[in-house]
Amino acid sequence: MKNHIFKKYVFIFGLLLLAGLYGCQTEPLDAENNLSTSINSSSVKPEKNFDFESCDDATSDPVNLYAGQNMLVGQVTVSEDGVTFEITEPGWCISETHLSVVDSQSDFPINSGGNPKIGNFEYQMSHDCVQSYTYPIEVDSGSYIAAHAVVNCISDVDNESYEITLPSQVGVCVTTKGEPDSYFDIEIAPENSLTGSYEAWCLDQDATLNNLDCFTGDVYSSYGSLPDGKFEKPENFGALNWLMNQGFIGTEATPELGNYTFGDIQIAIWKLVDDSVCTVCEYTGSFNDDRVDMLVAMAMENNDFVPECGENLVIVIVPNDNKQSIFITIPVPCDECEETAWAAGCDFPGNNWATYFQYELLD
Repeated sequence: MKNHIFKKYVFIFGLLLLAGLYGCQTEPLDAENNLSTSINSSSVKPEKNFDFESCDDATSDPVNLYAGQNMLVGQVTVSEDGVTFEITEPGWCISETHLSVVDSQSDFPINSGGNPKIGNFEYQMSHDCVQSYTYPIEVDSGSYIAAHAVVNCISDVDNESYEITLPSQVGVCVTTKGEPDSYFDIEIAPENSLTGSYEAWCLDQDATLNNLDCFTGDVYSSYGSLPDGKFEKPENFGALNWLMNQGFIGTEATPELGNYTFGDIQIAIWKLVDDSVCTVCEYTGSFNDDRVDMLVAMAMENNDFVPECGENLVIVIVPNDNKQSIFITIPVPCDECEETAWAAGCDFPGNNWATYFQYELLD
């Protein structure tokens, strides 16, 4: 009898214990998902106790935009028009932008690791490979700004997207004419992606361009849409690009004909894309008809040439005042890629390289 009662109590105790286990069962330890669900359901803003370092980068000037932490690709500017993301370096474009503007660093959307949550930024947009984008918002002096972008480099120079990576116009001044390595030396004015010194060549011998002349010119990729009727043989720009990648100047044509000169190259350029040649031009230098014909023949055999990583791409500059059209060459970007980019400034408390800056109207 006692044994029967004992078994009865054990059975009841087991039932109570089992009920207690189910009643006290905890949720799975998926902290991130549970936190997200809790926040969404209760609309409670998570407390942020991160220590932001003192930020002494208050500015009203454009702020550099860096991709991959140390590659300068553009700038972010705050003005009365809003906040503008702009590409300033050739071979890049913008595919996404994310922007947060707050009164205090602690108001930035950040995760549990102290890194910014760009998906929670107040302003965000996807773009079709653009060179600039402006958020038309008013920014108060003293505001903190986190400006993030996704940028793409473009290496396919015969892709229509490549041309938009170039400035539409540049200011040009001729610094020397009749150089031993080119027809001109030129300087392209600051504040664009082609700024700097270049060796340049004449594309149209019917017009003139003198030493120390300055002009504003429209910029074209030689594989893009060139202006109608401006060049007599636009179909030969592939051959021209091949010619400008061979480094012929100073190399031997044949033992009998000697070495190629910059004059040979300039005459060959005119024969490839122009309808006439200047053989008495003061600045053409020495040339040889046989060497020129050899260059033209070799170039035309390679008229399907498209430069690749690190090779030279012909960039056409057409003056707005009917001066001589010229071209320069720039290196082709080496890879199509996608990089994250941040406007430079102060570090977030997390362990990635995201940055923010303070906008301040300075006297």
